Amino acid sequence: MSQTNPRVRNYAINAQGGAMTNIPLTMMSSKVEVIEDPSYNNGVFQGLQGYYIDTQPPQPPIPILAPGVIPAQADPQALQTWLPPVAGVQGQAYEPIVFGGTDGRVHGGQGNYVGANGTVILQLTTNSANAGGVIVTEWD
Repeated sequence: MSQTNPRVRNYAINAQGGAMTNIPLTMMSSKVEVIEDPSYNNGVFQGLQGYYIDTQPPQPPIPILAPGVIPAQADPQALQTWLPPVAGVQGQAYEPIVFGGTDGRVHGGQGNYVGANGTVILQLTTNSANAGGVIVTEWD
């Protein structure tokens, strides 16, 4: 893999109020983007809800807890909401959720990475009564 050929994975996620889905990395990644999969809900984005998970090694197994219970590894210890992408709008409250790369403070090749294979970076559901999915794009 190289920075011009990212690894792409799709994950199904539950509707708001359902069990969270762990979103793990599948390789040593210097940049990661997470966005809703438009193949769900006729392409209508629902928004996302969930938790950023602390990626500092060693990361213990990340449990799926009852809805409303914040995992100990969540950082910050608060439920996050990401709104669907809007043309020209960027930031922590909007999709895509970006880790590392030129949009973050980690750079591959310099020994700084978002995380390694198996590292959980997020726990997610949609932000609506409809289940959905996300596309995770990773660069080495």
